[in-house]
Amino acid sequence: MPGSRNDWFPTSVWHFPVENYQQLNPLLLQTIYEEESRDSKGERWSNILGWHSVDNLHERESFYNLTPIINKNILEVATFLQWDLHKFSLKITTCWSIINRKFASNSVHNHPNSILSGVYYLKTPENCGGIFFCDPRPASQMILPPSVEFNIWTLPRITYKACEGTMLIFPSWLLHGVETNMSNEDRVCISFNIGIVPII
Repeated sequence: MPGSRNDWFPTSVWHFPVENYQQLNPLLLQTIYEEESRDSKGERWSNILGWHSVDNLHERESFYNLTPIINKNILEVATFLQWDLHKFSLKITTCWSIINRKFASNSVHNHPNSILSGVYYLKTPENCGGIFFCDPRPASQMILPPSVEFNIWTLPRITYKACEGTMLIFPSWLLHGVETNMSNEDRVCISFNIGIVPII
């Protein structure tokens, strides 16, 4: 008699198409490039050769059409996870942009002091580098027997191709990085963190 199996502790990555991205993105790109011109040095976090903006872009007027989309998608995630939103609310705490030109990438990192994080793609030329997520169970890599084919239980990391007009949302603790941009064009994205606000 064959055994049964239960799958526990799954890690989800949500992806959302943004329907009006052709109208939304030009103003966002304009704001980001203007910010880079004003602050060409930028911030230093996980970026390798790339430019990283300040982290309060969600407070800019030009982002006002993006933040409701983020909030709507975050609510869908929270509803799926059955979080009790009568006891706390979710808010965008930080939001920044990254411009990765040729050979730029982002090292493996996570986002402390947040519950959910996300990325929205504005400009994604071919071969610009995908975002990859690492298996959050380090012990699973202690011994790796030969496999006929990797699957969701055995692969050490998964890569998502960067696609203009797509938003990904994932747990902030999940280690991730960005592959090297091998294109001659800019790869531009917006990232954000979501925090918890207790309801008193």
